[in-house]
Amino acid sequence: MSVSMKDAVRLVRNVLDENHYRYRYDEDKHIFLISFNLNKTKLGSTDIRIMIRASSEDPSCCQRIMSYGGISMKADQDCMAQVCEFLTRANYGLALGNFEMDLSDGEILYKVGINAKDALPGDDAVDDLTALPVAMFNRYGNGLLSVMMGMCSAEEAIRKIEG
Repeated sequence: MSVSMKDAVRLVRNVLDENHYRYRYDEDKHIFLISFNLNKTKLGSTDIRIMIRASSEDPSCCQRIMSYGGISMKADQDCMAQVCEFLTRANYGLALGNFEMDLSDGEILYKVGINAKDALPGDDAVDDLTALPVAMFNRYGNGLLSVMMGMCSAEEAIRKIEG
């Protein structure tokens, strides 16, 4: 049985409301926007977009629910190769979600996705859409900054974090 877009939006809204998160919702694009302070890194904050994506076959049905957590800093050309290596090393072994970098402009994101085609996910899975990007930027943020500033190599930074 297909999940309706309305049911998916209601689920995400209920989980965000239960956690007392302040958010904005773009009804036309089905995107929730939330900002979180990062308390274990010097990155400052992450802005998270939770997007509810419709099925290409039936726009009234939900296909998946995605989140992208981003940071304000971007990798410049000088450090992009080391940042790519850092993110690849950080991604290795992650069970849910992954870091991404846009090679055209250096934007760095943490992505989490949930299949919602045939059934609504549980509240815990929806909560992961915000919790995982926050946790991953908190865990890897200072190492990422060190690599971006040329203070250490990607390998050294990951070794310190995962040591």
